[in-house]
Amino acid sequence: YGDDYTRTFISSNGFLSFGDGDGGCPDCNSTSTRSFPNPDAPNNMIAPLWNDLDPTDGGNITYKYVMDMPDKFVTQWTEVPENAPFEDDTNTFQVALYFESGCIEFRYKSLTLRPGQISIGVENSDGTEGRNIPTDGIVEGSPTCVRLCYDGTNYDVVDVTGDPL
Repeated sequence: YGDDYTRTFISSNGFLSFGDGDGGCPDCNSTSTRSFPNPDAPNNMIAPLWNDLDPTDGGNITYKYVMDMPDKFVTQWTEVPENAPFEDDTNTFQVALYFESGCIEFRYKSLTLRPGQISIGVENSDGTEGRNIPTDGIVEGSPTCVRLCYDGTNYDVVDVTGDPL
């Protein structure tokens, strides 16, 4: 939302937040969904797949700076299972933040989507501006990429493709 940050908090539950870390979020492990924007903590977030995930049960979370044109910061959740009773359902997805353009890509490889239990979207620092991403364009088990770009006011979905990770 037009601000620069030098640090990010990577949540095991499928989101990034900036500034105050996890924003003191008491319900970040909740399986209930949330709409964006929302003034409740956490704010200032990018959520490619906010869900009650449990990497202590398997999978891993990695990040890297990719310094070739275009430069980007990529975070990946690989085969991270959901919390009980769905621990056999794993999810592999990425979020890529493009430095120059400010665009964001949500890249999905394999997911288990439970309607009403995930949130996908972006939100500014005080929860007054944000964008929900509908899950109907994201198909379980099918590679999908959702690209969002900032227009100076909000993020708009500019492309949804079947491009893999």
